[in-house]
Amino acid sequence: MEKKRLLTLAIVGLFLSGCGTATPNEESSAQSEVVSESQVESSSESSVSASEPADETAPVMAYFPFEENVAYTYIGEGNEYMSYAKYPQYIEDNRIQFSKNNGGTQIVEVLEYADGALMKVFERPETYFRENMLNKTSEESNTILLQEPLKVGTAWNSPSGSASEITAMDATVETALGTYAAIEVTTTEEDTITKSYYAEGIGLVKETFTDTAGTYETSSTLDSREEGVPETALVQAFYPDANVMGLEIAEVNMAFDTNDVTRQTLTDLFKQIPDVEYGRLIPDSASINSLYLNEDGRVYVDFNKSLVTDMNAGSSGESLLLQGIVNTIGTYYGVEEVVLTVDNEPYESGHFSFDKDEAMRVDMGDVIE
Repeated sequence: MEKKRLLTLAIVGLFLSGCGTATPNEESSAQSEVVSESQVESSSESSVSASEPADETAPVMAYFPFEENVAYTYIGEGNEYMSYAKYPQYIEDNRIQFSKNNGGTQIVEVLEYADGALMKVFERPETYFRENMLNKTSEESNTILLQEPLKVGTAWNSPSGSASEITAMDATVETALGTYAAIEVTTTEEDTITKSYYAEGIGLVKETFTDTAGTYETSSTLDSREEGVPETALVQAFYPDANVMGLEIAEVNMAFDTNDVTRQTLTDLFKQIPDVEYGRLIPDSASINSLYLNEDGRVYVDFNKSLVTDMNAGSSGESLLLQGIVNTIGTYYGVEEVVLTVDNEPYESGHFSFDKDEAMRVDMGDVIE
């Protein structure tokens, strides 16, 4: 049967700036669609006075707080991809991981606060799954965003090749949430000049981009900020039909709070597909030990032994259950092959056995149209 990919990766515009490959991490996570503008309502925060300049004695973190479960949207001008939504997927110690979705592509970026500086240390474009990448660093993405001391004239060069300087401490920035007194950072890189504005207690409130010849200007301005909301991802779940004759598909909106682990969320999904009484892929006693996208382009998933001992299915039923698991995971990560193991050993049951590192392919042959 023809094998089809169910994910089409949109590769466009604003965020296509560097690529990385995930490595094993048991606290891994998966594709996520950031909360869209229609889902994130503008915050009811009152306007902020812009009469006072930024506080030179405050640390950088005061102007870029790491906060859990806060959904941001930015409205763009000058280019359709300047509007985007941003969500903090993971926070640990001095690092934070954001997903950014501009409607055309989604990237993941990791920021680090260290030695009085806020730096972007990693960036991965076209990342439509959710995985913890806090431990990653890439030299080409290593850019200092804000540097102490916070005063006009503070300047720095980034390993990525850009040159930056604090050019104002009292810039006035108008947003949908109010007017802010912000630190202005001017960054020059090749033919582009970027001005970034940071407001105390909020973070980035605006960015403008112009070329050195002054022939164009684009911008992104904070439009909404909502606390206590999850990031959502539309996941296609594959499961045996009621007569165990093929696979059906359900589109499920999965919700992830900051620091939620994808393998745990997928475990719950596999145990019960929402609104489908017979929609189960694994026994209640089963769980996922680890889940990650490897450098070889495969996803590796390891279950506990209850997947086999408590499955209670015949040969054809077991085949559909395994294919449903592989199709769901593979489609979610956008890969063709999934290596499925049990307690770190090759899968083996009374009906099926696999060699070490043998993969199952995503296969739509049994999907019921």
